[in-house]
Amino acid sequence: MSKSATLETDDQLELRRAARALFAKHASERDVRIWDEEGIYPDGLYREIAGLGWYDIVAEGTVEGAAGLLAALCEEIGRGSSDLVALFNLNLSGLRDLQRWGTPEQLEKYGAPVLRGERRLSIAVSEPDVGSDAASVTTRAVAAGDGWVLNGQKTYCEGAGIKGSVMELVAKVGDGGRKRDQLAVFMVPVDTPGIEVRRMPALGRNISGIYEVFLRDVELPADALLGEVGQGWQILKERLVLERIMISSGFVGSSSAVIDLTVAYANEREQFGKPIASFQGVSLPLAEMNVRLDAARCAVRRSAELFDLGLACEVESTMAKFLCGQIYAESSALAMQIQGAYGYVRDHPLPMHHSDGIIARVVAGPPSLQLDYVARSMGLRVGA
Repeated sequence: MSKSATLETDDQLELRRAARALFAKHASERDVRIWDEEGIYPDGLYREIAGLGWYDIVAEGTVEGAAGLLAALCEEIGRGSSDLVALFNLNLSGLRDLQRWGTPEQLEKYGAPVLRGERRLSIAVSEPDVGSDAASVTTRAVAAGDGWVLNGQKTYCEGAGIKGSVMELVAKVGDGGRKRDQLAVFMVPVDTPGIEVRRMPALGRNISGIYEVFLRDVELPADALLGEVGQGWQILKERLVLERIMISSGFVGSSSAVIDLTVAYANEREQFGKPIASFQGVSLPLAEMNVRLDAARCAVRRSAELFDLGLACEVESTMAKFLCGQIYAESSALAMQIQGAYGYVRDHPLPMHHSDGIIARVVAGPPSLQLDYVARSMGLRVGA
């Protein structure tokens, strides 16, 4: 197993042990591979996670002090699949939004079923013509009587079609002023009348699934509004830092698993009378990848430590996400190159990692936007 010399608390180490025990029992390598190949959501696994109280880390109040715990936990989950981390993150981030912006009644209505493992949370922001420019959404919410009526289309909504999902859906309310001031977030169960959900065939992320969502005169009660009208942009912005820390940690775990698989293969596979690990064309690229992985892990942990101290870490978490997305994509590509046909067949976990590694660069912000943000933080006159 790839290791780092950085120290962790007893609580973090205990969470790692608990995650390994859970996955050994309920999410073996074979289980995860089948879920990915067949597009199966492992309801039993997430009920077990709920039963272990991992969602309570954010549901019980302030999250400052929790990022280090979540980073350790997500790294272990990521060793199984970054897609499983994505689903875990959607629940945790949604619960945090409810804790931060919701009423006690909303916490009971939308949060309590997640804590019991009965429902799950998703997010619906992107649209056919709206990606990184989230403030330009065209899905519209109109006040009607004692509630709201929604019309529009969302796309690339991860996990939205899973039975029992509730979407945090970003919609435009009203006109005039800055685009971001017109945004609102609504809690929308996918089984609400007027909603049609279609699964999109995708290269990866097959456990959670990627979905299109069509909304036609969808009627929602007044308490579906999370926070207030005009706070949608702030809700999205505030969830992003911790979300990046968790997702990046998952990519570190997935990259570690890929490198470990490839090291084992290189030591066992013999050509020309010796293990292929003895050839520098194999060993040196793997060693360099491991150096870069450790740097990415340190970047994530620094972000988590800053977050837990209540210090600003938008730039640090952005850099960590950039590094971790890149390393997962590149380590899985290198592993495929070294393992050749052995890693290409579907009864091996590498095809899943290779597919999920490709999208790792893009989720939670593409590399170009991340580098643009870092450039601005350096004082470069970007766009001047």
